Order: sequence, then C-alpha cells, then structure tokens
Amino acid sequence: MISATINKASITKNSCESDEELASLARSGQIRAFDELVRRHWAGIRRFLLGYLSHSASDDIAQETFLRAYRKIEQYDGTRPFLPWLFTIARRLALNEIRRKNRKNEVFLPDHSPDKVSETEPLSFGPLWKLAKDQLSANAYAALRLHYAEDLSVEDVARVLGKGKIATKVMLHRARKKLASCSEQLKENYENPA
Repeated sequence: MISATINKASITKNSCESDEELASLARSGQIRAFDELVRRHWAGIRRFLLGYLSHSASDDIAQETFLRAYRKIEQYDGTRPFLPWLFTIARRLALNEIRRKNRKNEVFLPDHSPDKVSETEPLSFGPLWKLAKDQLSANAYAALRLHYAEDLSVEDVARVLGKGKIATKVMLHRARKKLASCSEQLKENYENPA
C-alpha cells in the first residue's frame, strides 16, 4: 500500500508546500498531500529505523509509521514542525518492536540484506555509521543520525528523543568524542597492524 503511494507520488511533480502545509491539507482530507509527505520522507524514516532494526523490520516499521501518522494526523499540532513528529512516531514504534522481540526471546536469523548500498541510502551510510551503530547507545546513535544525516536541528532532535536541548547537545558531543576516539584506534590498528 505504502510502496504504491511512493511510486505514484514520485510521478507527480514536486510540491512547493512545506511539510506543515501538506500535513494541514492532509488533516482536511486531501490524500495527495499525505502522499507527498510519504514520498518526501520514506527514505529518511527507513534509514533512521535501520539504526534500531534489521532491513526487513525497518521496512515494516517504516510502513507502520506512515500508517500511524495517517490515522493520527488530526493529532498533529500544525504550529510545530512536522518532521520531528514523524520521527517520534518511528522511534516509538521501533522501541516497541525491540521490546516485543526481547519479551519473546526470539532467535534472530542473520540479515541477508544485500551488501550493495541501495539507491535510497546515501553513500554516507557506510563505515562511520556502522561504527556509530556498534559503539554508541541507541539514543546517541539516533541523535547523530537525526542531526547529521537527516539534518534536524538540535531542538527537533531533542523533541524526537524526549530530552532537553542541553541534554541532547551533551549527548551529541559525547557521541562525537567517542567516535573520534574509536576512529583513531581503528586508524592506528590499520596503520600499525600487530
């Protein structure tokens, strides 16, 4: 359903309206406005979810994110930015999925996703992001992803994570510092193998 929306929406010309204007139009029942929001933000939401979930689960949760946003669009506060609201939904659904899997104590099969980067993911979704995902907490990784890859302001990242602006700045600073330290260690090990 969502993939049909993405394909159909990508055929239409790019909209000049802001996300907030499109959300307002969607609230008034204009489905094409919501289709445009899906087209604009599908790839970013999916990339963000990859920080929490496997490829297949991130596809499912991305779809659920947009379905939930569509069903709850009347709850969106049009005076606030739309994108943090959408990322908040995605993050909560991802955390719920992680909790559900942990309660079931599922055995995870290896993710046989292609090694090749898909067209919707920028080349920057590479070794440094993998290092960040492996070395940082889920919140720190999410903060970095939202701020640097998805270009959200610190205030918007704080809203998505449910934290204060200063706490978010501290989290970003510590995450960058930890990554710098890890990358230096990797560089030294690469240049001076044992």
